[in-house]
Amino acid sequence: MTLKDDEPFSAIQLAQLKMVVREAVKEEMADAGLRIDDASHQDEAKEDFRFVRRLRKAVDGATGKIGAAVVLGLTSGVLWLIYQGIRIAVK
Repeated sequence: MTLKDDEPFSAIQLAQLKMVVREAVKEEMADAGLRIDDASHQDEAKEDFRFVRRLRKAVDGATGKIGAAVVLGLTSGVLWLIYQGIRIAVK
């Protein structure tokens, strides 16, 4: 049986498609080492992802602060050089 472009899927086809996609996702997750077949495994996976998100945000925050410190240091150095140049020129 073939579907035309304007024919919607039947309820049976949608149910079969949903089942196939769920099974494929479970298999791929299991291949990646992420078991989601049990509620406790799902909770552990959620906590792992939360930990990774917190770690990423902490690293991003530290990176921003380090970047700001570098820019502040460079700006201070340039301003100090300008000040020294003006001070020497005035003498």
